[in-house]
Amino acid sequence: MPSSKSHRSQLNKFKSNLSIKTAIKSSVTSLRASVENNDDSAVTSKLFNNVAKILDRAAKKNVIHKNNASRRKSRLQKLINKSK
Repeated sequence: MPSSKSHRSQLNKFKSNLSIKTAIKSSVTSLRASVENNDDSAVTSKLFNNVAKILDRAAKKNVIHKNNASRRKSRLQKLINKSK
């Protein structure tokens, strides 16, 4: 059993990490939807820049590993390039 102080700290960290992970998921979903709908390339690139920014910020704050962020960005870029 963790002490009450460490448990409280874990809960706070969990809440902040959860909001960041939710932002990642929603932004990736909107980017994938944009690619599926064959939206304008300017819109898609703007969405990709937003996703990359969110992923980099999450990696910097150690919410996700830096290689995980890099891998996700790479796969999304490949998806965008394939749709062109």
